[in-house]
Amino acid sequence: MKNENIDLNLLKIFNCVMATGGITAAATHLGMTTAAVSQAMARLTRLIDEPLFLRQGRGINPTNRALSLHQEVQGPLYSIERAFKSSSAFDPQTSVRKFRIASHPDIDLIVLPILIEHFSRVAPNCQIECLPRYLEEDSRQQALRQHSIDLIIATTFINEPGFYNEKLLDLELRSACRVNHPRIRGTLSFEQFFKEKHIGLDIRRNNEWAVESLASDTLPSRMIAYESNSIFTALSLASRTDWICITSQWHLEQVHDMFNLQNLPVPWETDNCPIYINWHQPLERDAGLMWLVTQFRSLFSQLDRFQYP
Repeated sequence: MKNENIDLNLLKIFNCVMATGGITAAATHLGMTTAAVSQAMARLTRLIDEPLFLRQGRGINPTNRALSLHQEVQGPLYSIERAFKSSSAFDPQTSVRKFRIASHPDIDLIVLPILIEHFSRVAPNCQIECLPRYLEEDSRQQALRQHSIDLIIATTFINEPGFYNEKLLDLELRSACRVNHPRIRGTLSFEQFFKEKHIGLDIRRNNEWAVESLASDTLPSRMIAYESNSIFTALSLASRTDWICITSQWHLEQVHDMFNLQNLPVPWETDNCPIYINWHQPLERDAGLMWLVTQFRSLFSQLDRFQYP
């Protein structure tokens, strides 16, 4: 990079070009002319001393250097923007705030449709950005500390000073296998469960398998035939093999008729799988964030609708 003072506005414009996918779209979003945005990107390119975009027809493609730069600057830019807004009043009807949430796709399936429908009525111009790259506990917590994200939705809470958490949901665990399983017909004993092969969901709670972490007693080792990070992938495989899958009742209800699955109790004493929201204490002064926490609290207060009757 050339030894010049960096105008942070160039990075803001660059971030918008990357987010919107082009010069024209960024200009519209920022209320600038396309010529002004192009000039800003030309100046940033000179500062970086490497090409950031390549022409493709009438559009542009970001280079690897642009992708890397965008990854580095979008979090800090978001934090700076939020720092200026955090102490101001928040009006959901007029705000254009983007809330950044780190979660897991299996949790998003439950939470997002309810949240998006609610936003369409009470906060029509606000956006929700989910960030699936923050799947590891350590990376999520670090992003929350650095204010790169607003909220974490996870099966665990952060038990550290400076963090707040609140239970959002309780999901009952169930066993699933195909209807025409050769050995399992309507009932599943503890002994039979551990004789079968399993699809392991690669979801951890406090660095343990989620299933084991919720059991009342220590469980024997399962014969894991396949690991998946998607419940629906696991359920689809269970419908086409003799493997067993542990899932939540909510996810199983979505597909058990289509996949022709048996819906069976887990054959040991186990807790339900909790879902928590986590946020960082310094953001208590952020009126927008606290409004969001209140919406979660209101929308998901009826926990029993996610439990098996």
